[in-house]
Amino acid sequence: MAEVRKEDLSLGGFLDWENRQPERFELVGGVVRMMAGGTLGHDQIGANIIGELRNRLRGGRCRVQGSNLKVVSPRGDVMYPDAFVRCGPGDPRATHVDDPVLVVEVLSPSTALHDLTRKRLAYQSIPSLKVVLWVHPDRMRVDLMRRRDPGWVDEEPAEGPQGVVVLPELGIELPLSEIYEGVSLEEE
Repeated sequence: MAEVRKEDLSLGGFLDWENRQPERFELVGGVVRMMAGGTLGHDQIGANIIGELRNRLRGGRCRVQGSNLKVVSPRGDVMYPDAFVRCGPGDPRATHVDDPVLVVEVLSPSTALHDLTRKRLAYQSIPSLKVVLWVHPDRMRVDLMRRRDPGWVDEEPAEGPQGVVVLPELGIELPLSEIYEGVSLEEE
């Protein structure tokens, strides 16, 4: 992601500007960054997660969304997570939402530091958000950040082919073998 300068960094100003751009941009912690393309493995992991979440949430009031919809924070951050889940009704014309329950970020070498610092703080400011999954693209590992009373905690990661991401917030589980299905990993 390349950093870009933009004068009006208010949420409304940024959204108005970004919606007119041919490229996608994020605004996190006052920094505007143009979104870059991903790798085949990154995309496959994201597609697997969306598919498995959709299957497990089918028939309920919660829905999975992909990376084409923006998530905004009360601080004015604008992010494009790889996937997220929100519950309840929504406007089908909306270009952004502010009420995810779960967010998924597939890490990449070029964005991991940004994701795990600035984006982490932005996500923690969203009142509806209960859990964030940080998915490693090169090994079977998913780190979890979960809202607990009184704040956020990093939980034990799910690792390896027998690992399972347990999501009591949604009443589901995601086996790592399904998240990483069809993905060639470095540790293989």
